[in-house]
Amino acid sequence: MKNDIIEGKRASAKLRGYIKKRIETMQTTMSRKGLDAVIMTRPENVFYFSNFNPIIISNTPYFVITPDRGFLLVHCIRHDHAVNEGAVEDVFCYGKWGATKSVAMNEFDALKELLGDGELAVGVEGDYASMNWLNSLSSKLHVKKFVDIAQDAVNQRLIKDSHEIKMCRISGRLVDLGVTTAIKALDNGASEAEACTEGQYAMRQLWHSDYQQYEVSGFSNTETAQIDTLCVWCMSNERLNYGCDCPSGYVPKHGDLTMPMSWARVSGYNVENERTVIVGGLDEMHQRAYDAMLRARQQIFKQLHPGAIFEDLYFSAMKEYEDAGFGNILPGRCGHGMGLSSHEFPSVTKGNKASLEPGMVLTVEPGLMSAELGATRNSDTVLITENGFEFLTNSPRNQIVIKA
Repeated sequence: MKNDIIEGKRASAKLRGYIKKRIETMQTTMSRKGLDAVIMTRPENVFYFSNFNPIIISNTPYFVITPDRGFLLVHCIRHDHAVNEGAVEDVFCYGKWGATKSVAMNEFDALKELLGDGELAVGVEGDYASMNWLNSLSSKLHVKKFVDIAQDAVNQRLIKDSHEIKMCRISGRLVDLGVTTAIKALDNGASEAEACTEGQYAMRQLWHSDYQQYEVSGFSNTETAQIDTLCVWCMSNERLNYGCDCPSGYVPKHGDLTMPMSWARVSGYNVENERTVIVGGLDEMHQRAYDAMLRARQQIFKQLHPGAIFEDLYFSAMKEYEDAGFGNILPGRCGHGMGLSSHEFPSVTKGNKASLEPGMVLTVEPGLMSAELGATRNSDTVLITENGFEFLTNSPRNQIVIKA
Protein backbone atom coordinates (compact mmCIF):
# COMPACT_ATOMS: atom_id res chain seq x y z
CA MET A 1 0.00 0.00 0.00
CA LYS A 2 2.85 2.40 0.81
CA ASN A 3 4.33 1.95 -2.65
CA ASP A 4 0.88 2.43 -4.23
CA ILE A 5 0.57 5.87 -2.63
CA ILE A 6 3.99 6.94 -3.90
CA GLU A 7 3.30 5.57 -7.37
CA GLY A 8 -0.05 7.36 -7.48
CA LYS A 9 1.63 10.72 -6.87
CA ARG A 10 4.46 10.35 -9.38
CA ALA A 11 4.44 12.80 -12.28
CA SER A 12 2.89 11.28 -15.39
CA ALA A 13 4.67 11.07 -18.72
CA LYS A 14 2.29 13.74 -20.03
CA LEU A 15 3.15 16.12 -17.18
CA ARG A 16 6.85 15.47 -17.71
CA GLY A 17 6.32 16.50 -21.30
CA TYR A 18 4.79 19.82 -20.22
CA ILE A 19 7.69 20.43 -17.83
CA LYS A 20 10.17 19.71 -20.62
CA LYS A 21 8.45 22.31 -22.83
CA ARG A 22 8.59 24.90 -20.05
CA ILE A 23 12.33 24.35 -19.66
CA GLU A 24 12.84 24.59 -23.42
CA THR A 25 10.93 27.89 -23.53
CA MET A 26 13.18 29.35 -20.84
CA GLN A 27 16.22 28.05 -22.75
CA THR A 28 15.02 30.04 -25.75
CA THR A 29 14.85 33.13 -23.53
CA MET A 30 18.35 32.38 -22.28
CA SER A 31 19.69 32.22 -25.82
CA ARG A 32 18.06 35.55 -26.65
CA LYS A 33 19.55 37.18 -23.56
CA GLY A 34 22.96 35.55 -23.84
CA LEU A 35 22.71 33.62 -20.56
CA ASP A 36 24.79 30.62 -19.53
CA ALA A 37 22.53 29.64 -16.61
CA VAL A 38 19.29 30.59 -14.89
CA ILE A 39 19.10 29.97 -11.14
CA MET A 40 15.63 30.18 -9.58
CA THR A 41 14.64 30.02 -5.92
CA ARG A 42 11.11 31.48 -5.84
CA PRO A 43 9.03 28.45 -4.76
CA GLU A 44 6.36 29.02 -7.42
CA ASN A 45 8.97 29.10 -10.18
CA VAL A 46 10.85 26.08 -8.82
CA PHE A 47 7.55 24.21 -8.89
CA TYR A 48 6.59 25.46 -12.36
CA PHE A 49 9.78 24.10 -13.89
CA SER A 50 10.02 20.89 -11.84
CA ASN A 51 6.61 19.97 -10.35
CA PHE A 52 8.29 19.80 -6.94
CA ASN A 53 7.01 21.64 -3.86
CA PRO A 54 8.99 20.77 -0.72
CA ILE A 55 6.30 22.68 1.24
CA ILE A 56 8.82 23.77 3.87
CA ILE A 57 11.83 25.68 2.52
CA SER A 58 14.07 26.31 5.51
CA ASN A 59 16.67 24.75 3.21
CA THR A 60 16.34 26.52 -0.14
CA PRO A 61 15.35 24.44 -3.18
CA TYR A 62 16.84 25.54 -6.51
CA PHE A 63 15.89 25.00 -10.10
CA VAL A 64 18.76 25.56 -12.50
CA ILE A 65 18.54 25.75 -16.28
CA THR A 66 21.53 25.66 -18.60
CA PRO A 67 21.46 25.61 -22.43
CA ASP A 68 21.35 21.81 -22.43
CA ARG A 69 19.43 20.75 -19.30
CA GLY A 70 17.36 21.68 -16.27
CA PHE A 71 17.89 20.21 -12.80
CA LEU A 72 16.77 20.42 -9.19
CA LEU A 73 19.20 21.14 -6.38
CA VAL A 74 17.71 20.41 -2.95
CA HIS A 75 18.89 19.69 0.55
CA CYS A 76 19.53 15.99 1.21
CA ILE A 77 16.49 15.77 3.49
CA ARG A 78 14.28 16.57 0.45
CA HIS A 79 15.88 14.05 -1.92
CA ASP A 80 13.30 11.25 -1.87
CA HIS A 81 10.39 13.69 -2.05
CA ALA A 82 11.94 15.48 -5.04
CA VAL A 83 12.75 12.24 -6.89
CA ASN A 84 9.33 10.70 -6.27
CA GLU A 85 7.16 13.73 -7.12
CA GLY A 86 9.31 15.97 -9.29
CA ALA A 87 9.03 15.77 -13.06
CA VAL A 88 12.71 16.15 -14.05
CA GLU A 89 15.39 13.54 -14.48
CA ASP A 90 18.24 15.19 -12.56
CA VAL A 91 18.00 15.84 -8.83
CA PHE A 92 21.18 16.85 -7.00
CA CYS A 93 21.64 17.43 -3.28
CA TYR A 94 23.61 19.58 -0.89
CA GLY A 95 24.08 19.28 2.86
CA LYS A 96 24.00 16.15 4.99
CA TRP A 97 21.14 13.85 5.92
CA GLY A 98 21.39 10.10 6.30
CA ALA A 99 23.06 8.18 3.50
CA THR A 100 21.92 10.47 0.66
CA LYS A 101 24.76 11.39 -1.66
CA SER A 102 25.61 15.09 -1.63
CA VAL A 103 27.42 17.27 -4.17
CA ALA A 104 28.68 19.61 -1.42
CA MET A 105 27.87 20.64 2.12
CA ASN A 106 26.25 23.93 1.09
CA GLU A 107 24.29 25.02 -1.94
CA PHE A 108 26.83 27.53 -3.24
CA ASP A 109 29.64 25.00 -3.32
CA ALA A 110 27.24 22.58 -4.98
CA LEU A 111 26.34 25.13 -7.66
CA LYS A 112 30.04 25.68 -8.32
CA GLU A 113 30.55 21.95 -8.78
CA LEU A 114 27.54 21.66 -11.09
CA LEU A 115 28.14 24.81 -13.18
CA GLY A 116 31.94 24.80 -13.27
CA ASP A 117 34.60 27.50 -13.00
CA GLY A 118 33.96 29.25 -16.32
CA GLU A 119 32.77 32.81 -16.68
CA LEU A 120 28.97 32.91 -16.51
CA ALA A 121 26.13 35.25 -17.38
CA VAL A 122 23.50 34.24 -14.83
CA GLY A 123 19.76 34.87 -14.94
CA VAL A 124 18.15 35.45 -11.52
CA GLU A 125 14.76 36.51 -10.19
CA GLY A 126 15.44 40.18 -9.61
CA ASP A 127 12.27 40.69 -7.58
CA TYR A 128 13.11 37.80 -5.24
CA ALA A 129 16.89 37.36 -5.02
CA SER A 130 18.39 39.06 -1.96
CA MET A 131 21.65 40.99 -2.00
CA ASN A 132 23.11 38.51 0.50
CA TRP A 133 22.21 35.62 -1.79
CA LEU A 134 23.67 37.34 -4.86
CA ASN A 135 26.88 38.09 -2.96
CA SER A 136 27.17 34.48 -1.82
CA LEU A 137 26.61 33.29 -5.39
CA SER A 138 29.24 35.69 -6.69
CA SER A 139 31.74 34.46 -4.12
CA LYS A 140 31.58 30.92 -5.57
CA LEU A 141 30.76 31.33 -9.25
CA HIS A 142 32.69 33.38 -11.80
CA VAL A 143 29.74 35.66 -12.59
CA LYS A 144 30.41 38.23 -15.32
CA LYS A 145 26.89 39.64 -14.99
CA PHE A 146 23.49 39.03 -13.45
CA VAL A 147 20.40 39.45 -15.64
CA ASP A 148 16.86 39.74 -14.27
CA ILE A 149 14.59 37.00 -15.68
CA ALA A 150 11.72 37.46 -13.20
CA GLN A 151 9.32 38.97 -15.75
CA ASP A 152 10.29 36.32 -18.31
CA ALA A 153 9.14 33.64 -15.87
CA VAL A 154 5.95 35.58 -15.15
CA ASN A 155 5.22 35.97 -18.86
CA GLN A 156 5.81 32.28 -19.44
CA ARG A 157 3.30 31.39 -16.74
CA LEU A 158 0.56 33.56 -18.31
CA ILE A 159 -0.70 30.92 -20.74
CA LYS A 160 -1.78 27.73 -19.00
CA ASP A 161 -1.31 24.30 -20.54
CA SER A 162 -3.85 21.47 -20.31
CA HIS A 163 -2.49 20.16 -17.01
CA GLU A 164 -2.65 23.59 -15.39
CA ILE A 165 -6.19 24.17 -16.68
CA LYS A 166 -7.29 20.79 -15.29
CA MET A 167 -5.99 21.74 -11.83
CA CYS A 168 -7.73 25.13 -12.02
CA ARG A 169 -11.02 23.43 -12.88
CA ILE A 170 -10.72 21.17 -9.83
CA SER A 171 -9.87 24.16 -7.66
CA GLY A 172 -12.99 25.85 -9.04
CA ARG A 173 -15.16 22.96 -7.97
CA LEU A 174 -13.71 23.10 -4.45
CA VAL A 175 -14.08 26.85 -3.97
CA ASP A 176 -17.63 26.79 -5.34
CA LEU A 177 -18.54 24.26 -2.66
CA GLY A 178 -16.78 26.27 0.03
CA VAL A 179 -18.62 29.49 -0.79
CA THR A 180 -22.08 27.99 -1.35
CA THR A 181 -21.81 25.94 1.86
CA ALA A 182 -20.80 29.06 3.80
CA ILE A 183 -23.78 30.97 2.37
CA LYS A 184 -26.16 28.21 3.47
CA ALA A 185 -24.67 28.28 6.96
CA LEU A 186 -25.07 32.06 7.15
CA ASP A 187 -28.68 31.70 6.00
CA ASN A 188 -29.21 29.33 8.94
CA GLY A 189 -27.89 31.86 11.45
CA ALA A 190 -24.19 30.94 11.63
CA SER A 191 -21.49 33.44 12.54
CA GLU A 192 -18.79 34.36 10.03
CA ALA A 193 -16.38 31.88 11.61
CA GLU A 194 -18.92 29.07 11.86
CA ALA A 195 -19.87 29.51 8.20
CA CYS A 196 -16.22 29.34 7.17
CA THR A 197 -15.67 26.17 9.20
CA GLU A 198 -18.64 24.53 7.46
CA GLY A 199 -17.34 25.60 4.06
CA GLN A 200 -13.84 24.32 4.68
CA TYR A 201 -15.14 21.02 6.04
CA ALA A 202 -17.27 20.52 2.92
CA MET A 203 -14.23 21.25 0.73
CA ARG A 204 -12.15 18.73 2.65
CA GLN A 205 -14.83 16.06 2.29
CA LEU A 206 -14.90 16.60 -1.49
CA TRP A 207 -11.11 16.45 -1.62
CA HIS A 208 -11.19 13.20 0.39
CA SER A 209 -13.72 11.60 -1.93
CA ASP A 210 -12.47 12.77 -5.34
CA TYR A 211 -9.05 14.39 -5.33
CA GLN A 212 -6.70 12.95 -2.71
CA GLN A 213 -4.09 12.22 -5.37
CA TYR A 214 -3.53 15.97 -5.68
CA GLU A 215 -1.76 17.92 -2.96
CA VAL A 216 -3.47 21.00 -1.56
CA SER A 217 -0.33 22.51 -0.03
CA GLY A 218 0.80 26.07 -0.56
CA PHE A 219 4.12 27.72 -1.31
CA SER A 220 6.02 28.70 1.80
CA ASN A 221 8.73 31.07 2.92
CA THR A 222 11.79 30.34 5.04
CA GLU A 223 9.86 30.62 8.29
CA THR A 224 6.40 29.18 7.67
CA ALA A 225 4.83 26.33 5.76
CA GLN A 226 1.29 25.86 4.46
CA ILE A 227 0.26 22.22 4.29
CA ASP A 228 -3.43 22.90 3.60
CA THR A 229 -4.93 25.65 1.41
CA LEU A 230 -8.61 24.66 1.50
CA CYS A 231 -9.68 28.06 2.73
CA VAL A 232 -12.91 29.99 3.29
CA TRP A 233 -13.03 33.33 5.05
CA CYS A 234 -15.86 35.78 5.59
CA MET A 235 -16.21 39.38 6.72
CA SER A 236 -19.11 41.80 7.04
CA ASN A 237 -19.86 45.49 6.66
CA GLU A 238 -17.05 47.97 7.40
CA ARG A 239 -14.49 45.19 7.89
CA LEU A 240 -14.95 44.31 4.22
CA ASN A 241 -12.94 47.44 3.52
CA TYR A 242 -9.90 45.57 4.91
CA GLY A 243 -9.86 43.33 1.82
CA CYS A 244 -8.68 40.31 3.77
CA ASP A 245 -8.90 39.34 7.43
CA CYS A 246 -9.89 36.41 9.62
CA PRO A 247 -13.59 35.68 10.13
CA SER A 248 -15.03 36.60 13.52
CA GLY A 249 -17.83 35.42 15.78
CA TYR A 250 -20.13 38.10 14.37
CA VAL A 251 -23.57 36.89 13.24
CA PRO A 252 -24.72 39.02 10.27
CA LYS A 253 -27.95 40.97 10.86
CA HIS A 254 -30.68 42.59 8.78
CA GLY A 255 -29.25 45.27 6.49
CA ASP A 256 -25.73 43.84 6.50
CA LEU A 257 -23.48 42.92 3.62
CA THR A 258 -21.39 39.82 4.28
CA MET A 259 -18.94 38.13 1.94
CA PRO A 260 -17.75 34.49 1.94
CA MET A 261 -14.54 34.04 -0.09
CA SER A 262 -12.56 30.93 -0.97
CA TRP A 263 -9.23 29.79 -2.39
CA ALA A 264 -8.06 26.20 -2.89
CA ARG A 265 -4.70 25.22 -4.30
CA VAL A 266 -4.68 21.92 -6.23
CA SER A 267 -1.24 20.63 -7.21
CA GLY A 268 -0.06 24.21 -6.95
CA TYR A 269 -2.92 25.86 -8.88
CA ASN A 270 -5.42 28.18 -7.33
CA VAL A 271 -8.65 29.95 -8.35
CA GLU A 272 -10.89 32.35 -6.44
CA ASN A 273 -14.58 32.65 -5.65
CA GLU A 274 -16.14 35.57 -3.75
CA ARG A 275 -19.80 36.40 -3.25
CA THR A 276 -21.41 39.44 -1.60
CA VAL A 277 -24.52 38.39 0.32
CA ILE A 278 -27.41 40.67 1.34
CA VAL A 279 -28.85 39.92 4.77
CA GLY A 280 -32.59 40.63 4.67
CA GLY A 281 -32.45 43.86 2.67
CA LEU A 282 -30.36 46.98 2.08
CA ASP A 283 -30.71 50.72 2.28
CA GLU A 284 -30.75 52.72 -0.97
CA MET A 285 -27.00 53.45 -1.11
CA HIS A 286 -25.90 49.87 -0.51
CA GLN A 287 -28.47 48.48 -2.97
CA ARG A 288 -27.36 50.96 -5.62
CA ALA A 289 -23.75 49.85 -5.15
CA TYR A 290 -24.71 46.17 -5.29
CA ASP A 291 -26.70 46.61 -8.50
CA ALA A 292 -23.88 48.61 -10.10
CA MET A 293 -21.45 45.80 -9.22
CA LEU A 294 -23.60 43.25 -11.03
CA ARG A 295 -23.84 45.51 -14.10
CA ALA A 296 -20.09 46.17 -14.07
CA ARG A 297 -19.43 42.43 -14.15
CA GLN A 298 -21.76 42.01 -17.09
CA GLN A 299 -19.86 44.69 -19.00
CA ILE A 300 -16.67 42.66 -18.57
CA PHE A 301 -18.25 39.30 -19.37
CA LYS A 302 -19.53 40.73 -22.69
CA GLN A 303 -15.94 41.46 -23.74
CA LEU A 304 -14.10 38.32 -22.56
CA HIS A 305 -12.53 36.91 -25.72
CA PRO A 306 -9.06 36.74 -27.29
CA GLY A 307 -7.91 40.14 -28.46
CA ALA A 308 -9.83 42.19 -25.89
CA ILE A 309 -7.68 44.78 -24.11
CA PHE A 310 -7.33 44.58 -20.32
CA GLU A 311 -7.66 48.35 -19.96
CA ASP A 312 -10.91 48.37 -21.93
CA LEU A 313 -12.42 45.83 -19.53
CA TYR A 314 -11.54 48.10 -16.62
CA PHE A 315 -12.97 51.26 -18.17
CA SER A 316 -16.25 49.60 -19.14
CA ALA A 317 -16.78 48.39 -15.57
CA MET A 318 -15.80 51.73 -14.04
CA LYS A 319 -18.35 53.58 -16.19
CA GLU A 320 -21.13 51.64 -14.46
CA TYR A 321 -19.83 52.81 -11.09
CA GLU A 322 -19.42 56.40 -12.21
CA ASP A 323 -22.94 56.44 -13.62
CA ALA A 324 -24.22 55.08 -10.30
CA GLY A 325 -22.52 57.87 -8.33
CA PHE A 326 -19.47 56.02 -7.00
CA GLY A 327 -16.74 57.71 -9.03
CA ASN A 328 -14.94 58.80 -5.87
CA ILE A 329 -14.20 55.24 -4.64
CA LEU A 330 -13.25 53.40 -7.83
CA PRO A 331 -10.95 50.38 -7.37
CA GLY A 332 -7.45 50.39 -8.80
CA ARG A 333 -8.16 47.13 -10.60
CA CYS A 334 -11.14 44.87 -11.23
CA GLY A 335 -9.42 41.55 -11.80
CA HIS A 336 -6.07 39.78 -11.78
CA GLY A 337 -4.36 36.65 -12.98
CA MET A 338 -4.66 33.36 -11.10
CA GLY A 339 -2.55 30.22 -11.07
CA LEU A 340 0.49 29.41 -8.96
CA SER A 341 0.03 32.72 -7.15
CA SER A 342 -3.21 33.97 -5.66
CA HIS A 343 -2.74 37.38 -7.31
CA GLU A 344 -0.78 36.89 -10.51
CA PHE A 345 0.21 39.26 -13.28
CA PRO A 346 -1.52 40.82 -15.14
CA SER A 347 -4.08 43.14 -13.51
CA VAL A 348 -7.28 44.28 -15.17
CA THR A 349 -6.49 47.96 -14.72
CA LYS A 350 -5.96 51.32 -16.35
CA GLY A 351 -2.73 51.39 -18.36
CA ASN A 352 -2.62 47.68 -19.15
CA LYS A 353 -2.88 47.66 -22.93
CA ALA A 354 -2.07 43.96 -23.31
CA SER A 355 -4.68 41.74 -24.95
CA LEU A 356 -6.36 38.60 -23.71
CA GLU A 357 -5.06 35.32 -25.11
CA PRO A 358 -6.40 31.76 -25.00
CA GLY A 359 -5.10 29.94 -21.94
CA MET A 360 -5.09 32.96 -19.63
CA VAL A 361 -6.80 32.50 -16.25
CA LEU A 362 -8.02 35.63 -14.47
CA THR A 363 -10.64 36.92 -12.08
CA VAL A 364 -13.57 39.20 -12.88
CA GLU A 365 -14.19 41.22 -9.71
CA PRO A 366 -15.12 44.87 -10.21
CA GLY A 367 -15.74 45.81 -6.58
CA LEU A 368 -16.34 48.88 -4.48
CA MET A 369 -14.74 49.28 -1.04
CA SER A 370 -14.93 52.06 1.55
CA ALA A 371 -15.33 52.39 5.31
CA GLU A 372 -18.89 53.67 4.80
CA LEU A 373 -19.95 51.10 2.21
CA GLY A 374 -17.99 48.07 3.36
CA ALA A 375 -17.73 46.31 0.01
CA THR A 376 -19.70 44.87 -2.86
CA ARG A 377 -17.62 42.43 -4.87
CA ASN A 378 -18.36 39.15 -6.58
CA SER A 379 -15.32 37.38 -7.99
CA ASP A 380 -15.42 34.65 -10.61
CA THR A 381 -12.33 33.04 -12.10
CA VAL A 382 -12.47 32.54 -15.87
CA LEU A 383 -10.40 30.81 -18.54
CA ILE A 384 -9.96 32.59 -21.87
CA THR A 385 -10.70 30.12 -24.67
CA GLU A 386 -10.21 30.22 -28.44
CA ASN A 387 -13.67 31.70 -28.97
CA GLY A 388 -14.55 33.38 -25.68
CA PHE A 389 -14.28 32.26 -22.10
CA GLU A 390 -15.19 29.51 -19.64
CA PHE A 391 -16.32 30.03 -16.07
CA LEU A 392 -14.05 28.12 -13.68
CA THR A 393 -16.26 29.13 -10.74
CA ASN A 394 -20.01 28.68 -10.83
CA SER A 395 -21.73 29.96 -7.69
CA PRO A 396 -24.90 32.05 -8.27
CA ARG A 397 -24.09 35.19 -10.21
CA ASN A 398 -27.27 37.18 -9.56
CA GLN A 399 -28.30 38.98 -6.36
CA ILE A 400 -27.90 36.74 -3.29
CA VAL A 401 -30.22 37.42 -0.35
CA ILE A 402 -30.41 35.42 2.88
CA LYS A 403 -32.82 35.84 5.77
CA ALA A 404 -31.83 37.93 8.77
